[in-house]
Amino acid sequence: PAATAAARTQGIALHPVVLASILDSHLRRPADHDRVLGTLLGPRSSGHVTEAFSVPYAVRAKGQVTIDVEHHRAMVDLHLKQNPKLVVLGWFATHPQLNSFSALIHNFYAAESPATTAAVHLALDPHSLEFQTYTAHPLGSDGGLAFTPVPHSVLVAPHERPSLDLLSSRLSSLSNLVPTQEPSSSSEGGDLEVPTPLEALYSLLRQVTSMLDQVLDYVKQVASGQRQGDDKVARALLETVGSVPQVAPAPFNAHLADVLMVSYLANVIKTQAELSSRL
Repeated sequence: PAATAAARTQGIALHPVVLASILDSHLRRPADHDRVLGTLLGPRSSGHVTEAFSVPYAVRAKGQVTIDVEHHRAMVDLHLKQNPKLVVLGWFATHPQLNSFSALIHNFYAAESPATTAAVHLALDPHSLEFQTYTAHPLGSDGGLAFTPVPHSVLVAPHERPSLDLLSSRLSSLSNLVPTQEPSSSSEGGDLEVPTPLEALYSLLRQVTSMLDQVLDYVKQVASGQRQGDDKVARALLETVGSVPQVAPAPFNAHLADVLMVSYLANVIKTQAELSSRL
């Protein structure tokens, strides 16, 4: 069966757009639902989740859950027309815990996934925005499954990092928001101003400085005997220091001065252009 695929998933990598799409679906969920379910898509055998969409479902009185299979397959066909290389990789739920429905839903998505790929389950907590990824293997003969956590990561391109940091710093608990089917016409928090490249660089340098202060404090405590050293930490620090390129201060300062001058001249030209347009 598909659930016992020979090629087990070793790790899952998600694009930030996938998480944003899942959270958007959670905000637009029906008022009587506490979570949303949906499909994860990505290139075959890559372990990269690049697309996601929600799927309507209903919970019956006798503890049964039904998924709108027609909607799921229609959306899959629509995504395949845009990118034929996509396949069903698994499913997601905006709830951090597994429940009695998880095995049933996972079996369905395992059948929809390629036979050489183990279906993946993504459990996202909409409150803390933490998530976990699982694969599953059969347990017993009654259709039960044992879910096993698998490593995961988020693929963030360098040019996407400032915007992602800005959004994550302004996020609030989704549980405090009323689910609605209509998009909101106003923003409670006001407009978000995307930082300039120089501001983003300054923010990153502050983060690096803070981490360096923590490392220096740790090294001083170990050197003075206040705390016991850790071989793994020491090895990681040695590899990190060894990977830092050796740059002489004079060329670095000259390059930095050139960058600042270009930035200054660009701002001057921008100001002159704005003044000329108003005259």
